[in-house]
Order: sequence, then structure tokens, then C-alpha cells
Amino acid sequence: MHKHTLALASLLLTTAAFATPSGLNNIPTADTPPQGTVVIQGWTNFGNDYDADFNMGFKTGFDVFGQKLEFGADSHLFPDKGGPVVVQFKYVQNLWKGGQLALGIANLGLTSELNDRAGDPFSYALLSQDVCGLFRAHAGFGFQTQNNSVLLGLDKTVKVLDRDLQLRTDFVQIQDQNQWLGSLGFLYALHKNFVIEAWASQPLDHGETIYTAKFNIVFNF
Repeated sequence: MHKHTLALASLLLTTAAFATPSGLNNIPTADTPPQGTVVIQGWTNFGNDYDADFNMGFKTGFDVFGQKLEFGADSHLFPDKGGPVVVQFKYVQNLWKGGQLALGIANLGLTSELNDRAGDPFSYALLSQDVCGLFRAHAGFGFQTQNNSVLLGLDKTVKVLDRDLQLRTDFVQIQDQNQWLGSLGFLYALHKNFVIEAWASQPLDHGETIYTAKFNIVFNF
């Protein structure tokens, strides 16, 4: 693989493929699953110079004294050696009408050995704001060793065949803030228990496009 493709693959493994918090394509947001809901996820990344992989995980939400929390765990399955299993945590605070603050950490191994394999954890702080009921805007900052990044995103939800279709785009700095990665994609609720997602990620300066396809199986208890 070319050097820039390796760098993009590294980004996908740290911010999209491992311990994914609820969010848009490549950035988290202040969304969480409702309490009593468990989401099983499976996804693949593929492209011209990137062999398809497969990853699985889960996430769930909690309401504690009026505060929203999210917990999840994920792992790479193939190709090559599977794992490691890493976890993510998110805390969400309502600030004002339509505005929420999310604080979280992803790609966190629970032992030093797992951290060595997974790479550095990814911490973030981000604001999500409903804009006059027209769309939502998201802005924040991610903290990761030699990969700090500004996080920006927009999404709009409409009804298609009485089901939610969310159109979304986001932008994140990559390669130690040397360039931006843009993405465009969608989420569609085929059924109350089955949701599909797909998006394309493109470095804005140089690099190949990587595509992601994802399914979510939703269980309500």
C-alpha cells in the first residue's frame, strides 16, 4: 500500500473501525442509544488500495440521574490476526434547547498489551446543536498522540417510506493535522430493528477514497 493509504487506514482503525461511539461517518456526536437498547454492529472498509476487512461490536445507552451515558466494545475480526477488543465510553450533558455536550474516549484497551496492539486511545469533546429544526451541526476536538484533530459535521433527517433517512457529512483532520478527510454518507432505518449505513471517505489533499458499509441490529429490552 502507498504511504498515504496506510495513513488513512490508520485513521479508520482509530476513529471509525474500533470502539465506535454513536455519531456520523468518521466523527462522534452527542447521540447515544436509549436506555434498554443494545445495538450490534458489523462493518467493512474497502477501496482501490485497501483490502476489505470486517469488524464487529456493540453499544448501549444508560440514563443516570438525568444524564446520558454510552458504553461499547469492538474488535477487528479479519483479515490477519483478529482483535484487539477495545472499549468506548461517552457522557452527554444537555446544555440548552437543542444543544448538547459530549465527552468521550474510544479505542481504549483495558490492559497494556491490548493498548499496545490497538494504538493510542482517542478522547474527544464535542458540541451538537439543532439549527432551527433544519439540520444539526457538530463541532469538537479529538485528542490522540500525534493525531489531534478538529471534528466538524452536519446531518439532516427526513422520512422515506415512513422510515428515517439521515444524510450526513463530516470533516476530520488526519496525519497529525497535515490534511483533512471529508466524508459523505447516509443512515437508513429499514426496520425498527435493522439499520444500514454507508459512506465514502476522501482525503482532501492526496489519497485514495475508502468506502464503508455498516449494519446495525437493534434490540430493545
